[in-house]
Amino acid sequence: MTKVLVIGRGGREHALGWRLGKDKEGEVLYAPGNAGTEIEPETRNVDIKEDDFDGLTRLVKTESIDLVVVGPEGPLANGLVDHFYERGIRQVFGPTKAGARIEADKFYSFEVMRELGIPQAHSSPCEEARDIEAAVRTLASENGVVLKARGLHGGKGVRVYDSAAQAIDDIFPFISEFGDDVLVSERLFGEEFSVFGISDGTNVHLLPVGIQDHKRLRENDQGPNTGGMGAYGPASVADLQTLESVRDDVMIPVVQCMNDRGTPYIGFFYAGMMMTKEGPKALEFNCRLGDPETQVLMMLLEGDLYRALSSAVQDDISSLDLSIREGAALGVVLASQGYPGKPVTGKRIYGLGDIKDPNVKVFHMGTKVEEGNLVTGGGRVLCVTAYGVNLGEARKRAYQAAGEVKFDDMQYRIDIGAKALRGN
Repeated sequence: MTKVLVIGRGGREHALGWRLGKDKEGEVLYAPGNAGTEIEPETRNVDIKEDDFDGLTRLVKTESIDLVVVGPEGPLANGLVDHFYERGIRQVFGPTKAGARIEADKFYSFEVMRELGIPQAHSSPCEEARDIEAAVRTLASENGVVLKARGLHGGKGVRVYDSAAQAIDDIFPFISEFGDDVLVSERLFGEEFSVFGISDGTNVHLLPVGIQDHKRLRENDQGPNTGGMGAYGPASVADLQTLESVRDDVMIPVVQCMNDRGTPYIGFFYAGMMMTKEGPKALEFNCRLGDPETQVLMMLLEGDLYRALSSAVQDDISSLDLSIREGAALGVVLASQGYPGKPVTGKRIYGLGDIKDPNVKVFHMGTKVEEGNLVTGGGRVLCVTAYGVNLGEARKRAYQAAGEVKFDDMQYRIDIGAKALRGN
């Protein structure tokens, strides 16, 4: 009987634990988890927060955990894996603090890509407002410019502007919210897609499906950036040859560079890419799986994920058997009013019991139980995720199921995957 500990409280962690629970007889523990993880078969929530490193260490030792999977970027960037290592706990899947810099420090990832010659947007790291303005004037085109805040900001620290003047007007509000360290980048155009792999410190096993996230709050990619309002896969813009080239030309060189620097990277490796007219270019790297991309990925993944992550921890992914099943999956995020700013929470959720389709799975992102009732507990509340033999079927199932769910002040996009279907 195995025991797996998934650290985190969101939809990504719910999906990971749900999928890991299918691989081995045993128990999946979540710390702290959410209302949805609590009711999964053979699971248990433990009321220990992600930033309670000592509490998590005690939990791993007292429960004799066989594998620890760290879901969110925050504890990774703050050194949770290092904390475990220093206390003799090695069965941990996730990068060290040094490895997590690839996401937490956009200046660092920009320099790594420049050193390796990886195609990316022309950019300028800036540390003062006057330097930001000068970089905007230099890098902006007639189609605009991009500001990227250094550090972790939950997917909200990137703003895309239609003109240099628009960006300049927003510099002081931007740095007042996110800090003075800003990467100014040219604005790229094309279709975005996410590529995921498992790294053992020297190599990368590709999870062979591209997934497209929908970051903007409203339809037709309008409104502010969010952590993600929905996703689908396979992404039509990225065939297997493209994914393999990203692995070979982007992901593996970065992992090997970090190993050469004495900071081996073990964990999920996420490359955010854009297919431009010149070919794929890297937008960002993340030190964990995406959310809501994970929900889609877990619906499509075949093979023994537990064995795969355990093999990476043991520094050997040479014989992994993970693959992607035929068909497609799509997830729709149901969010609270006010998200991504100040979401309204505490609203009772109805209708989950009315979803009967066996090809639909509702992953909880921000839920809790109050006085015996399931209520909203965050900005992004649920990700209604469906599988189908093709994207159209997956999309139909997901939206039919989403229509069964009700809570006050609910908002969601109605166009997840629509662009891909129009293009087919």
